[in-house]
Amino acid sequence: MNTDGKRLQVDAVIFDLDGTLIDSIGIYYKIVDVVFQKLNLPPVPREAFAAATKDGDFDWDCVLPDHTRDRKDELIKEATAIIYDIYPQMFGKDLKLIPGADAVLKQISSNGMKIGIVTSTPREGVSYKLQPLKKAGVEKLIEVIITADDVHNKKPAAEPLVECGRRLQVDPRQSVYVGDTRVDIKAGKAAQMRTIGVLTGFDDYISLQEEQPDAIVHSVMDLPKTIFINSK
Repeated sequence: MNTDGKRLQVDAVIFDLDGTLIDSIGIYYKIVDVVFQKLNLPPVPREAFAAATKDGDFDWDCVLPDHTRDRKDELIKEATAIIYDIYPQMFGKDLKLIPGADAVLKQISSNGMKIGIVTSTPREGVSYKLQPLKKAGVEKLIEVIITADDVHNKKPAAEPLVECGRRLQVDPRQSVYVGDTRVDIKAGKAAQMRTIGVLTGFDDYISLQEEQPDAIVHSVMDLPKTIFINSK
């Protein structure tokens, strides 16, 4: 589903993490289900969850029932404590790579292209999310990882992508950012990078297309068809 039918010629490929390289979206749903069960609150509809995450952060107003508004701060504090408690187990037990992600990373790296990751996850949480990459033997191919703790402004701001490009020593205009949400596409464009949306995460084709990325593909497995890779 390349939008212009042409392969993008770039020097670096920078990836989002959740829903792009790792199959973590279902885990987030499970975490929220557990949190709301422990708080004795009704389950969160998937539509409300999607609305809560559409801007890159989690908007509790979208998921907390109206009758709890007077206890909002207390509930958020309790929910946060529960999340920190169950986060390691949930990610350690169920997290897997997006199918084919390891092979694509190897192919990109073997052809001399630099690889980075930009995620809005705090650095402490990233360690759990990198485990599938470690198991697949491809974590070492990631030259730079930018987390929420490395910048002042998270996506959709350009800052984390610009910082990743700086550390990779590549021109943002010769880089592509690959992500699963509108926020990713907005951030990539703000950083003057080419952008590719993948359909393995939170947002669907229509949502991604609204931001007019350079391409939309089913998953990272399709990147070799979208990014021009010189054969060695």
